[in-house]
Amino acid sequence: MATVQLLNPAADTISGFEREPEWFSKLRRKALEIYRSTPPETNPLYTKYAYLSKFEDEGLTPVGEKQRGSIPAEYKDFAGKGTFFEDAKHIFIPELPDGVTVLPIAEAIEKEKVRQFILNAPVTDKFEALNLALLTGGYFIEVGRNANVEDLLHFIHVDNKEGSAEFRLNIVHLEDGAHLSLIEEKVSSSLQKKKSLFSESILVFLENAASLYYSSFEYFSPSSIYLSSRKTFTGRDSNAHWIYSYLGAALTRSRGDIIFNGQGSSAEDYEVIFGNGQQRFDVVTDLHHNVPDTSGRVTARSVLRDRSMSLLRGMIRIAENGKNTSAYLAEHGMLLSGEARCEAIPGLEILTNGVKATHSASVSQLDEEQLYYLQTRGLPREEAEKLMVLGFFDPLISRIPLDKVREKIRFQIEDKWNNELSLKADRHLDEIEFERYVKDQIKTTGSIFEGHYKYR
Repeated sequence: MATVQLLNPAADTISGFEREPEWFSKLRRKALEIYRSTPPETNPLYTKYAYLSKFEDEGLTPVGEKQRGSIPAEYKDFAGKGTFFEDAKHIFIPELPDGVTVLPIAEAIEKEKVRQFILNAPVTDKFEALNLALLTGGYFIEVGRNANVEDLLHFIHVDNKEGSAEFRLNIVHLEDGAHLSLIEEKVSSSLQKKKSLFSESILVFLENAASLYYSSFEYFSPSSIYLSSRKTFTGRDSNAHWIYSYLGAALTRSRGDIIFNGQGSSAEDYEVIFGNGQQRFDVVTDLHHNVPDTSGRVTARSVLRDRSMSLLRGMIRIAENGKNTSAYLAEHGMLLSGEARCEAIPGLEILTNGVKATHSASVSQLDEEQLYYLQTRGLPREEAEKLMVLGFFDPLISRIPLDKVREKIRFQIEDKWNNELSLKADRHLDEIEFERYVKDQIKTTGSIFEGHYKYR
């Protein structure tokens, strides 16, 4: 596993922000201790998979605190109201919609409420601890009481500094009755060729009846390392929708937790993984139902080509007070190569009765009969395979409530198929072929991959 080459292991001090409060400096030092003392995998059932998250961090250097600046000319087309642009040298904060506050995390940690948010989300994972210890940037986003932000907020991060390591903390707070939709895009510049590391922690706090739609699209360069952790804390009658796509980076390690602390709250989490070459994906999403009358749904789908590998894990945890819980966890993989590998391991921990908990898992290769059927309709084999991949992802994508997000994921999947991922991608699906295929095949695809086990 990675060694601490990013800083001097014997150092007593850690570089911090220019005006960093003492409580946060202490928290950095405590987080570094957790990183040093915690193994990469704490559950003995999964230690054999720890190699999936192994990487070498030698030569990577934290980028340091960022400063606001102008947008490089290459990306000026993306600037506008509600569009946040950042790279290793610049931060651009645009005009904000009414009811929205955005602060760089270096400023936000001076506020007492932000201090409480951070302290109420204790760090336990090894690389989440490393992210906090070496934190270099991030944002605090707050939406006021009953504010309905109709315009999408659009965050664009461009990794364009080779040999860099970025550690970011984003905190999202929605007050009672607030609504927010935001999209994050994380991409490597065309100039980025050598290894870099991007690490992020996301903390989301939803007050009563708040709702959040959070979409994240990642397509870093094949030499990049991507580490992600996120925690969502729900309030009464709140709801959260997470959409994550993992397409780039040599290594992706993601940890997600949805903690249901408010009665009547709900959450949905959709994850799209498409790997080729020797990409590795280690993705875990857990549901923690601590109160009655909550609903959680996690759906992860992975398509793997060449020698790529993915590990899909998740756990439904229902506490003694979690009566009337409805939970669903599905993890499905499709292999396009004999050397590709996918492990799907869902689990249940249920400490009460009167609940509905469903989980499913499957890994399968392409169906030769379906391929033959499409080829008899005049499609070349490669085109038939592509349409089957699109059809495999569609039961997940079709549930995404935002039209713009659904379209973007479909476009990105086709771009990934063609190995042409780009922030400026302008290729489009052949919608007639796609709709025809889905209409003919979607029921068959569902019957193969929607099998499940139930606990009542």
